[in-house]
Amino acid sequence: MSYLACVFLTVLILDSCTSLAPRYGNVESPLRVQPEPGRFQTPRVFEAGSVSSQLGEEEKGGYSQKNDRQDALASYLKRHRKLGAWKNVSCDICIFVVSEIRHMTEEAASVEEIVKAVTKFCIFFKIEDEHVCTLIVPQFQEEVLYVVDNLILSPGEACGIVIGDTCSTPYFPGDMWNVTFPDKPKPEPRPPTPPKPNAPILKFLHLTDIHLDFQYAVGSPVPCGEPLCCRVDDNVTVTVGQAGKYGDYYNCDAPLDMLTSLFSHLSSIQDQFDFIIMTGDIPAHDVWSQSRTEQVAHVTALDKLFTNYLPNKPVYSCVGNHETSPINAFPQPGIPGQDMTWMYGAMAESWGKWLPLSALDDVLRCGIYSVSPYPGFRIISINNNYCNTGNWWLLLNSTDPCNVLQWFVGELQKAEDSGEKVYLLMHIPPGSTDCYKYWSHNLYNIVNRYENTIVNQFYGHSHHDWIMMFYDNATFTRPLGFGFVSPSVTTYSFNNPIYRIYTMDGNYTGSSWAVLDYNNFYMNLTEANAKGNPQWIFEYNPKKDYNMTGLYANDWDDLIQRLQKNDTLFQLFYKHYSSMYQGTPCHGNCKTDILCDMVEGRSYDPDLCQQHIRP
Repeated sequence: MSYLACVFLTVLILDSCTSLAPRYGNVESPLRVQPEPGRFQTPRVFEAGSVSSQLGEEEKGGYSQKNDRQDALASYLKRHRKLGAWKNVSCDICIFVVSEIRHMTEEAASVEEIVKAVTKFCIFFKIEDEHVCTLIVPQFQEEVLYVVDNLILSPGEACGIVIGDTCSTPYFPGDMWNVTFPDKPKPEPRPPTPPKPNAPILKFLHLTDIHLDFQYAVGSPVPCGEPLCCRVDDNVTVTVGQAGKYGDYYNCDAPLDMLTSLFSHLSSIQDQFDFIIMTGDIPAHDVWSQSRTEQVAHVTALDKLFTNYLPNKPVYSCVGNHETSPINAFPQPGIPGQDMTWMYGAMAESWGKWLPLSALDDVLRCGIYSVSPYPGFRIISINNNYCNTGNWWLLLNSTDPCNVLQWFVGELQKAEDSGEKVYLLMHIPPGSTDCYKYWSHNLYNIVNRYENTIVNQFYGHSHHDWIMMFYDNATFTRPLGFGFVSPSVTTYSFNNPIYRIYTMDGNYTGSSWAVLDYNNFYMNLTEANAKGNPQWIFEYNPKKDYNMTGLYANDWDDLIQRLQKNDTLFQLFYKHYSSMYQGTPCHGNCKTDILCDMVEGRSYDPDLCQQHIRP
């Protein structure tokens, strides 16, 4: 995803226009563009009386909005620095370029000229190829224009984030805001109780990260030198192979042939599951060339697959970060001229057949909903793109965007009062660095408060197979919850396509509604492309393969401890983590990073790793 570096630089450069940092030396810039008439001015985001103008730079709930914006941008760039997109950029060059383009604005350069300069930088330093650089920067122009006037990072601070601490000291404030809980005491924690033998059960299908690519081209060259391959590309001169009919392990998304095979297979076994969950990301990864029309077309295409092959199976979904255009762009309510009706309307039309009319208002407002498929059982779908560190709109006002978490608390309190058990659907694993620290920590507190009500959580986004733990927030030693991070349908990147079927405690009085077991199934992509007859075969069962007695939080915590000590067991786990792709073993930092991810249920909290994972 190194193409995002181009976008980061756009924000850094435009942001530096408002800073007081001096120009870097007196060197003439190779990116200097003679300004055209018309002074560049960044428009104000919020009109008088709106949310931002009410907050200003004042503190709300003990949290500084100014610090909040700095923290959000800093954490986002810090994370993507690891992707290698900036390997050709030194500290001095970074500061020089940011400062020089800042100087362009002082000479009345237009926005178009600045975008042109950023594009030249992207190409010159090989952040991406010319095709991607030329298209990705303008994609975010409108978004950047809105947010730039509220960002407070100097060129030195910005480059310290992008290049690393050796370049400059980055700025990381640690303040937080807090949701409000009802004035009701938390019930005593109740350890999970396995159901009696022969108790009724239900089963459900989990799909995630489909990433359908309408432009997938069988026989196209791979690799291709761009973030997404397996498409017609006349510029590729050196190739390793050609894209297969059902997908490819390189940076390729799901062809329609593969999805047709999957849904045809699922139709043939539909008596083996009662409902479906889908945890986001429908469109392909060609984020530099997407439009709103194309994104809606992907939502419609997936809806037709469900309707044609599984017409009687309820589908409960959540919103992925790739659903919108530009990628990650989810403006919160109140920004003039910006709303998500175009996308949330498509979601409401697709999801509405399985939701009550009362739930559609929340879908149209924020892409969220709460529904009860069975008495005593509730599914709550959270749009946690409002915690997405790639969502630039949140740099303007990031205190519980769209009021999602406060709404979530209200839904959980009603569920607790009614004795309901809840499944939580979200796209982004909330403890990952893709989720803002303050949003993630609030969710962690919510899961702690309602540990008796939330019985299971389900995520996507990572394209890998693992779990994310939640511990009591007093000592962080007692496991009280966890989320299933399910592997992807897309092969992007170096994955076999996978789906999962869970077994859960069923519909009867006193049911825990908890997940009791699951089986993974996959397509061996190499064999499917070679033989032309794809088979969806059993991959693994966690109880049998990992010798687990149950799938409760304490069982997963025990597995994590055993994975640390037993490397043979860990390598088996890693094989499933990687969706049966036969890569190299995972040792050292690779192993530690995965285990740390599993215990870090709240983002940017290294203490959790230090407490639970031994070096």
